[in-house]
Amino acid sequence: MGSNVLLLHVMKNVLPDRIRTAEEIGHLTVITEPGHVQQYGPDVDVHTVPSVQNLEVMRAKVLDILRERRIDRIFAPFELGQSAAGYLRSYFGLPGTGLDVANNFSNKYVMKQRFAAGGLPVTGFRLVAGLHQVPEAAAHLGWPLVIKPMIGGGSINVSVIDGPEHFEEFCRTPAAERIRALPVPLLAERFVEMSAEYHFDAIVENGQVLFSVGSRYTSPVLTRDGFLGSCILPPDDPTRQRMTEMHAQAVRSLGLDSGVTHMEFFETPDGLIAGEIACRPAGGLFPESIRMHTGADLWRACLELALGLSPKLELKDEEGVLAHCHLPISPGRIVEQTAEEELAALPSVVRVDMLRRKGDVVPAHLNSASASAVVYVRADRPEEAEAAIRRVVEEYRIEIVPEEA
Repeated sequence: MGSNVLLLHVMKNVLPDRIRTAEEIGHLTVITEPGHVQQYGPDVDVHTVPSVQNLEVMRAKVLDILRERRIDRIFAPFELGQSAAGYLRSYFGLPGTGLDVANNFSNKYVMKQRFAAGGLPVTGFRLVAGLHQVPEAAAHLGWPLVIKPMIGGGSINVSVIDGPEHFEEFCRTPAAERIRALPVPLLAERFVEMSAEYHFDAIVENGQVLFSVGSRYTSPVLTRDGFLGSCILPPDDPTRQRMTEMHAQAVRSLGLDSGVTHMEFFETPDGLIAGEIACRPAGGLFPESIRMHTGADLWRACLELALGLSPKLELKDEEGVLAHCHLPISPGRIVEQTAEEELAALPSVVRVDMLRRKGDVVPAHLNSASASAVVYVRADRPEEAEAAIRRVVEEYRIEIVPEEA
């Protein structure tokens, strides 16, 4: 018999159906937000709150649920539900990652403090309570700066500010208004010149890394031109091996016992530095690319570890390298788009997932992993796979027209 599971589901994130309906879940209760897009069956109890990040509202809601039904475990696979899940576990004495460790992984300021204290190389950083304190941070860190919510995800409300004049211009934009409305402080970081950006995805149980894989983004996320993608590096790649060491150091510094992690690294003139780490699967279809190439199901491992179970890993040998790209998307109605068959016929392409089609209306406020389609390619070496990705991007055509207000 499965566990009574409370799922904290953040608005427009989508949980794979195989995870939502997993046999390990006996009864599923969901707390989510208005505008959520996930569909649930009639046996699922769904509760809505204005924001999953409001801890007092969440505490009261869970107390109401507990008066009706026992909760065995909390499952929080999305970034903005991490702190709430940790708080609720600690408050109600439930097993799993508590508030202290959850805060280490979701509060970017605390995370960077722990990284630095643990000896990991990081860029300069400073906490700012609001936009008006950014120039003071720049006086200590230097321009350009990256500013971001202290707690956030998906590159939402993240901006690069080049200098004082750019900052004055930025303060007059809608993006600045959204930042002023945030209920959390900001983190200011010195922008680093990088030759490459990487991500490292792993499964940790009892403090030990059971599985890991390192990948290189096709271009740095904040400076990419229209699409997002990455290529899984070979196991003997020196950068992948260095990330393995630094990731293990990060897990120790933040005190993680068990969970799925997604960490980012920057290649700079001074060497590899640590970006951020999250205790959940990567966004978009990055986990699917990893599952295709290695057999490791990060989503299933995330659920199993949240339920106190050992992950059932069915790993396979890595053959060559696999790369994928999230093809571009923007708000509006899709009026023209390259057909799936045309993409599938391109050299080295092994799979195409069409996420949006002609006639679809794309909403505003997209995140870093939003896409119209995802294309996977396989090759012998990373350079060949990345060249195949570039061919896909060059051939792909999509036309989107704004929707009338």
